[in-house]
Amino acid sequence: MSLFSQEFSKLDFFRTESRKNNTDEKQFELQQKLIEIYRIYNPDSCFFYTQKNLQLIKKNNWQEKKGKTLLGLVGYCTEKNKLNEGLKFNKRSLLINQKNKDNYNLADNYYMFGRLFHQKGEHADAVKNYMIAIDFGEKSNNLWIVSSAYRSLAFLYLDESNEEKSYENINKALAVAQKAKSKEALGFCYGVLAEIERNFQKFNEAGNHFKIAYQYFDETQNDYGMAWLYTNWSLLDITRLMESYAMQLKAQNIWDKISPDHYMSVVNHYNMAYSYMDFYKDYDKYKGQLKYKRSELLPKAQEEFDISKNIAQKNNNMQWVMFNYSGMAELSKTKRDLDAYVKNITQLYTTRDSIYSQKRKNEIAKIESQKIVNQKNKEIALNKIIIKNKEQEKIYYLLGLAALFVIGILLFFLYRQSKKNSSRLQSLNQELEKANKNKMRFFGILNHDLRSPVVSLIHFLNLQKDAPELMDDETKIRLEKQTSDSADQLLTQMEDLLLWSKGQMENFEPNKQFYSANEVFDEVKKEFVWVSNIDLEFETPSNLKIFTDKEYLKTILRNLINNAVKVLQNVNQPHIFCKVWEQGDFHYILIKDNGGGTNIEKFQALYDDKMSIGTTKGLGMHVIRDLCKAIDCKIEVDTNVEAGETRIMLCIKKV
Repeated sequence: MSLFSQEFSKLDFFRTESRKNNTDEKQFELQQKLIEIYRIYNPDSCFFYTQKNLQLIKKNNWQEKKGKTLLGLVGYCTEKNKLNEGLKFNKRSLLINQKNKDNYNLADNYYMFGRLFHQKGEHADAVKNYMIAIDFGEKSNNLWIVSSAYRSLAFLYLDESNEEKSYENINKALAVAQKAKSKEALGFCYGVLAEIERNFQKFNEAGNHFKIAYQYFDETQNDYGMAWLYTNWSLLDITRLMESYAMQLKAQNIWDKISPDHYMSVVNHYNMAYSYMDFYKDYDKYKGQLKYKRSELLPKAQEEFDISKNIAQKNNNMQWVMFNYSGMAELSKTKRDLDAYVKNITQLYTTRDSIYSQKRKNEIAKIESQKIVNQKNKEIALNKIIIKNKEQEKIYYLLGLAALFVIGILLFFLYRQSKKNSSRLQSLNQELEKANKNKMRFFGILNHDLRSPVVSLIHFLNLQKDAPELMDDETKIRLEKQTSDSADQLLTQMEDLLLWSKGQMENFEPNKQFYSANEVFDEVKKEFVWVSNIDLEFETPSNLKIFTDKEYLKTILRNLINNAVKVLQNVNQPHIFCKVWEQGDFHYILIKDNGGGTNIEKFQALYDDKMSIGTTKGLGMHVIRDLCKAIDCKIEVDTNVEAGETRIMLCIKKV
């Protein structure tokens, strides 16, 4: 879209011209201009003219023009927070624009994919599409999209608390907006810059840039921009609570008119909930300025949190679902409602873990550098073509100089040497691939085995920090001891795993020796001191020794017991029984739990190494399978739903 300072005069011109008796071709172009302008100012008007142009397309069978027109529906769905419908229309538009090789509108398609994924909280996909949008925008001189993509990246990195990347991208957005001389783009850029400065405690600079953004939106009479700006500006100085609340009311009045389900309306409802909580806490100061009684303020806060969370949940915007759980946890603490507090804080940690995992951050970093990688790949492809041509030339020389025996022999030896080098390079690549797989396997083991005790430890610390008044002295002493024991054992476990992984990084091979069964089980038992509500029983003969790799076996047992702990969370009288014995030519290890049994197919990964590994589940099974195979240990699973128990048997042959 092209947006310049004369946008409103253009709007009047196109509306006047569209009312004349025009040909279908001219009417289509006039209405398309109105669609592009209204995508920013008014989503309902954008939808109106988009429908008119789709009727002209159907009437005249102008399928090649449908790609850019459908972007009007994409913009409408995005502003109305109908994210799944927006993705559907954008995919249809993308296919048509790709067929037409329309780079200008393809830039718009990828930018809208970025926005839609951003609003859904799927940051890795959002970054990927913003980067592609910038590439297409620079190729086609679509400066509005380039500026918008950099601006959106700045906001995304602000959500990730990455100050350096936030400033880097908003400065790029400002430079492009100034080059385009677009007041609309400059208004949004200064608004985002102010929001970044507010988040990083630069309040004076933020206030100045909010005012500059306000001037641009006021000049262009952009209600959408004003609502967006008021929503963010209201948080600049929350000590001036009445002024902040007045801005939030102005913003919500506009959002309710143009887009009640817009993602910024979600933000504004959330902000208003906190304002009602602050009024409640300092009611005597503000009671003369409020129309609500003190007893009505906390229900109003809950009402705003519910509206915000429900809209976000409906549109799968998990980031703002998480923020609302945080706010409702604080509201529950203010109400002194322990049950509601525990429920909300649990939902907060669960949702936050699904969004801000380390793997997700790594994916974002990987996508960000993809442009450089793609450029290198192009260079490699070009070099391959050059090498291929050289090989063909070599064959031609051999054929042409076949009569010259000496030269022919020389070229033959050169060919053989080239083949040896190629084989050597292939061998080195295979070794590198194997080393990378071993490294990823060990990092997977470290992540999986340390995750549960770390999560438990964080849960105890957060509960003690956020709600100490909810625990009596006896509970505090018990939790403090349990936290201390968990931290000590976690440190020991980390040291064991890191020392073991250091010795194994070069060669993923077991070091088998004779180990006392008591020694192995005692070490494993210590690693589960954080499990307080489950009866964990070990039965081992005092003189039994097993020929195996101790660390491999400990990792297998640790994963199996940890899986049993997970399924026993909501079971009455939970019990895990671990037993080792010898019989005939084998040593047997049994791990049994009364977790109710399950479908045997859930253990398929223990036998099938072709099963995929999920992003948050399934890694433990793959680790157990690979390590059992490495130490020649057979594993059998017997799960019985009627008996309500699962039995896992390990079998190790005697030496």
